[in-house]
Amino acid sequence: MRWIKEISVGAEISPKILSRSCGNSFNYSVKSFTGSDREQAIGHSIVQWFGKNRRILPWRTNSSTYGRLVSEFMLQQTQVATVIPYFENWLRQFPSLEALAAASEREVMKAWEGLGYYSRARNLHETVKQIVKGTHSRGSPIFPETPKGWKLFPGIGDYTAHALASIAQNQHVAAVDGNVVRVLCRANGIQQIFDSKHRAAECIKKIAHRYIPRGKSADYNEAIMELGALICKPKNPSCGHCPIASHCRNFQEKLGGEQIPRFRKTIYVQRDMQRIFLCDSSSIILKKAKGRRLHNIFEMPSPEDITENLATHAIGKICRSIARERITETILEPDSLPDDLGAWVQSNLKLTLLPIRELGNFTLSGPHRRWLNGKIFAPGKIVPGNEKVEKDSGK
Repeated sequence: MRWIKEISVGAEISPKILSRSCGNSFNYSVKSFTGSDREQAIGHSIVQWFGKNRRILPWRTNSSTYGRLVSEFMLQQTQVATVIPYFENWLRQFPSLEALAAASEREVMKAWEGLGYYSRARNLHETVKQIVKGTHSRGSPIFPETPKGWKLFPGIGDYTAHALASIAQNQHVAAVDGNVVRVLCRANGIQQIFDSKHRAAECIKKIAHRYIPRGKSADYNEAIMELGALICKPKNPSCGHCPIASHCRNFQEKLGGEQIPRFRKTIYVQRDMQRIFLCDSSSIILKKAKGRRLHNIFEMPSPEDITENLATHAIGKICRSIARERITETILEPDSLPDDLGAWVQSNLKLTLLPIRELGNFTLSGPHRRWLNGKIFAPGKIVPGNEKVEKDSGK
């Protein structure tokens, strides 16, 4: 696209150019995007701040490309604090590309249990197997150095591809996530109302590379994301401690504070479901979830999975959000259990009878695992074989 080439370091970005990408209502000051001096000053200030304030994170101390690949998959739509113990456990169990490639899907899914979005685990597993094999279906080299090369692998989209190329291999490309969108929108006083976070990232991506100091792509991309996470937060930003406050239009001109960037209100769809808790002193009845995303993941069955009507009563709820859905699962318990659970399960082919003592060996939906921990076991005790779940129960 010709107009993207017009956005070069030191060139003025005109309203006509930006409107082709972000719409005619894209609000900004032309002077805030002109000249490389200001942009490079911002980039250098962020990198210098990062050198003194960076958090010690396990994927930074273990900065191998494999470690970065694992962390980028885990960090998709998941908070840093939640990822840390999973990342450390993962590298203990799969310390190398070869170890992960040789693992079974069941081992991989069990190690991922509780992080959610299980397609990430399958895509990571498949990507590593392709890398170890030595070639991709299109002949991509091992550990490609460009975003385009990384995007040939399953589960690697635009942001992850740019993050791997820049942070793992120091290529001069910008990785744009929500933190970067927030920092650059505020720094430049952009008051556009975006339809979605994806649309905002697409717009900011056109200018983000202008702030990267030459030769410091890896440091800069980590630094600006760190700045957004620690200082330029969505609410209550610490502007008094920001290294680019003197360059920030939002701060200097008091344009909108934490209201920038602006998004159209998300409309959530409410979905109500029912689950049945079928458990005696030694066994529990579960089912395998449907669909590729939750393939081989166990969860409590729903009334539709049972071939006969059971008299039940409500004993709890599980509430969660996925994308634009808000899901409420009402947990039902039968007034009485069949005398022989094993024989009863055989007449309900969708169901599986599992010994409670072995429950930790199977991969469960994270919300269901946490609910069962609290229901079946005494306070402070957890399902055998799943010691990490209670620590991550805030996910």
